[in-house]
Amino acid sequence: MSWRAESTFKPTSAFVEDEKEYLKLCKKIRDILKLEEKQASGEKLAQNQLDKVSAKAGLLKDVTKLAVKLPGTTDVFDKNEDITAILGAATQQDIAKKRKQELEKKESRLKKQEEERKKPEFMCRHDRPILQVCVTGDGRHLFTCSKDKYVLCWSMEQKLLKSIVTFAGHIGAVFAVDVCSGPGPSWLLTGAADGQVMLWQGDPSRHTHFTVATPNHTLEHGGMVRVLRWCPFDAAQASSGGYSSGPAPSGRRFASASEKLGSKPAVIAVWQVSPAGATKKLVEIKDLPTRANDLQWGGGAKLKLFSAHENGYVGVWSIEGAGSLMKTIKLHSDPITALSLGAGGSTLVTASRDKTSMAVDVTQPSTPTLATYEWNRPLNAVAVSSDFKANESGHIIIGGGKEARDVTRASDLVADEFEAKVFDAASAEPVAAGQGHFGPIHCLLSLPRTGQNGAFASVSEDGCLRVHGLDGELLHSDTLS
Repeated sequence: MSWRAESTFKPTSAFVEDEKEYLKLCKKIRDILKLEEKQASGEKLAQNQLDKVSAKAGLLKDVTKLAVKLPGTTDVFDKNEDITAILGAATQQDIAKKRKQELEKKESRLKKQEEERKKPEFMCRHDRPILQVCVTGDGRHLFTCSKDKYVLCWSMEQKLLKSIVTFAGHIGAVFAVDVCSGPGPSWLLTGAADGQVMLWQGDPSRHTHFTVATPNHTLEHGGMVRVLRWCPFDAAQASSGGYSSGPAPSGRRFASASEKLGSKPAVIAVWQVSPAGATKKLVEIKDLPTRANDLQWGGGAKLKLFSAHENGYVGVWSIEGAGSLMKTIKLHSDPITALSLGAGGSTLVTASRDKTSMAVDVTQPSTPTLATYEWNRPLNAVAVSSDFKANESGHIIIGGGKEARDVTRASDLVADEFEAKVFDAASAEPVAAGQGHFGPIHCLLSLPRTGQNGAFASVSEDGCLRVHGLDGELLHSDTLS
């Protein structure tokens, strides 16, 4: 093979050659302009200099022809503005037009590239911390939300959890997720740091698997939306005429809690959603001691909301009318991070950063504390089994750990810092643990339909989703560990 065939040399672009020629002509014209200045000042030019001056017209024609040929993206015009200025008006207009067209093309190309870059893709798993988890009514699918701005739907058909749908639409960390079950549309609710609440088709069978879903409706909530809870009594009412103070049969209600953001204060609100997805605000509560970290619906003589706060109090709110405060319950010395309901809604269970969990009887006006469960780490999450009765039967699951920002410099981490501990409700002693997380647990969810005797799901700062039986056995995980 000859050296020519092996050569990697590529001919220089014709545009580059034209640009070089344009620069040479500009230099010659610039030299002529200097000679003309000397001549105008009375200086006598030599014959060779006069010959150069007489060639000016021809050079201007040549440079004009090249200027018309050059692309609008070239920078030789900017570098030789003095020469461009003496070209004909038509040539200058042609240059300006081409440069405008090229600029528009560039902007359009960059816009398409940015849109393509931002276009969401199907995700097999989260790549940032997972903050909450909820389960469909049939117990076959889980939904998780994350700081990565996405919500994923997981199938529990196999031990290795399979992500089957990615819900993309938020532009901030997604803090809250909940799905409603029962008669009527199955709506998935998501709330995020972008101040929006989105409603999606919540029936996994209605989605094409391994695709990206977009929201059906978007609600401008305001603030950082931290908690979303569908009202469980509406499903009962829709099927059996249950709760007396429920909404019209044409709607389902959900409660939301947001954190202050800018001029938007922290609020608790109640909304009604029509079967078509239209939302209407029913109640808004702004007079809060601190943001609400969690919410739970309560029944009884009046429909109410329980709210968990940073000051260690639980607030009890009437949802009838404007949403008045019925009672405050001082339970903890540090923030209450999560709430759960057991024993048919008669017992409220808390989790707190003061390393304790308390079970409170909310059927009595005095709201007596029935049991206290203590552990050796700050608590972020709590869940109870379906047969939970404080001091009698069932199980309570707690989890947490030091906050993520403190983990790397903490010297007092315990070996099981990030385990979910299962306590026997009667003895208040730990009987099992959900192991495997290597970051603080953010949320726990009871799964009474999973496994032989029930199970629970846990999500963590490590970005992992795990499902354990109440005996600690790993039933499902989003990793192969």
